[in-house]
Amino acid sequence: MKKFIAYFDYLGFRQFIEKNDILAQKRGMGNIFREIEQAIAKEKTTDAPHGIIADLEESNINCINFSDTIIFWTEDDSVDSLKEILEVSYIFNWRTNGYFFPARGAIVHGELEAVDFSYLNGKGRNYNINSVFGRGLISAYEKAESQNWAGTVVDHSIIGFLEGIGENPETFLEPWCIPYFIPYKNGVWKVKEFAFILVKGGLNDEAFNNWSKGIRDNFENYNKGPLDPRTEEKLKNTIEFLRGFKNSI
Repeated sequence: MKKFIAYFDYLGFRQFIEKNDILAQKRGMGNIFREIEQAIAKEKTTDAPHGIIADLEESNINCINFSDTIIFWTEDDSVDSLKEILEVSYIFNWRTNGYFFPARGAIVHGELEAVDFSYLNGKGRNYNINSVFGRGLISAYEKAESQNWAGTVVDHSIIGFLEGIGENPETFLEPWCIPYFIPYKNGVWKVKEFAFILVKGGLNDEAFNNWSKGIRDNFENYNKGPLDPRTEEKLKNTIEFLRGFKNSI
């Protein structure tokens, strides 16, 4: 069955693991879990005995996280499901790339199946299956991995879906995305695609400089710096995207 799939992977995750002790890794992973939960909850929170947490009760989005990979997916391919995963992906993209850990991602329309099973034996040992598979997942992986920046793109399969139901893609995606020449590893794509917005509104000089510094810090935090030339290029492409929001006011 076709569904909507959002695939993200963190940039510099191996350096994060290799250059930090296990306590720092636990703190970093705790931040990763927080950002995933905030996106799924669409930033809604609820009180808990130990503080305020993301309110996941009303979410219709599934999620799996393994190491540096995050996958969101819907149960069907209705228009309402597409709107929800776009909102979740938009929130995740700007929060993680703006304030925490650089990531690249893609959202696609394609086949996906999920299996979730857990067994606890008498010795207290777990056997867990938490797996997703399907051609849609491969498409999302390839689209995300091919990009050369920290950002998220809407795949052509989403555009085809929208056109197939009589929607204007640019109008439909406007709350979350803008047309942009996406930077890929093999060069900038010659046709504009839809990239998720980093900043709503615009940036003056001071705000642009602060955002740029924050994004560089995200690339370098957790002892990931100094950056190698390939990572510097990803950073440069991300800042160049940000520059468009400065020019928008």
